[in-house]
Amino acid sequence: MSTVAGDAPLSELAHSWLYWKNTSKPSPNTLKARRADLVAVGHLLVASPVALEPDRDPVDQVLGPLTPGDLHRDAVVAAFAAYADTHAASSIRRARSTWHGFCKWMIVHRDALDRNPIDFIEAPANQKWRPKPISEADLAIVIAAAQTPSPTARNPWPELEQALCAIFVGAGVRVGEAVALRAGDIRRSPTEIAKLNVVGKGDKTRTVPLPPEVVAVIDSYLLDRTERFGKIRNTHPLFVRVNGEPLTTKVIDYLVTGWFRRAGITPPKGALGHSLRHTYATMLIEQGGSVPELQRLLGHADMSTTQAYIDVAAAGIEQTAMANPARHLLIPPSD
Repeated sequence: MSTVAGDAPLSELAHSWLYWKNTSKPSPNTLKARRADLVAVGHLLVASPVALEPDRDPVDQVLGPLTPGDLHRDAVVAAFAAYADTHAASSIRRARSTWHGFCKWMIVHRDALDRNPIDFIEAPANQKWRPKPISEADLAIVIAAAQTPSPTARNPWPELEQALCAIFVGAGVRVGEAVALRAGDIRRSPTEIAKLNVVGKGDKTRTVPLPPEVVAVIDSYLLDRTERFGKIRNTHPLFVRVNGEPLTTKVIDYLVTGWFRRAGITPPKGALGHSLRHTYATMLIEQGGSVPELQRLLGHADMSTTQAYIDVAAAGIEQTAMANPARHLLIPPSD
């Protein structure tokens, strides 16, 4: 083992690893998640809690006092056991993956570890992912709620909420994708259906047809926005807040929560805005959409993810079939 690498601050090695990983062009969310995982588990590896200073990098503050020598089996197992007490299985799997990759890099590229201590950590079993759509009847109520401003909002902007809802239920975009949309991403044509260019996971761009009803709602919002803030350029964010600043995922979650609350409907656990995307996809499948078509519309890299929508739609079909009143006519009369 190299003495220099083995004694180097873990923060220095972490920055080098993150820089090395940048060659694969990770999304901002992926990069943010890796840093968060390093800091969260690192907090549990240090001897005493670190009070983070807002003007300093958390990676430096938490991992600075540590060296690869601190990553012995018992310490790492204890840290992940404590992490597991307060985090979901998916978060544990992600943190384990982050640290496993970091430690593997230290072995291969820096000769700073003899073996990977994360090999001693057992990851929670993967549960089959299932979409969380809402019913068509509930969707109608949620859409109506999105068109009605909150009575308690200080600065309601109904046109914004209507347009945001339209982009979810009419184009099936992810929450993060909605935040990243630019005004110029809507491509209009006098002879064809409008298209929306969406930058999805892995910075992959897909094109989603926009129904004219969705375009009309968005145009109403853009007209009102122009009156509020002036000319909109193609490079400007498509969605902004009432103060003109770009919309954030946190603000979207707040707005969508309000739609469900005003509708009197409990959103699927852990879904919120994504439940509208899931509903969009499930309804397309029920209308005869194919798996390859849906995969392109949703921007799935793996067709097995799209297949999950088929399974959910099939479950709905089964429930409909079981509601057939003719079933009761087939029950033999009792003696």
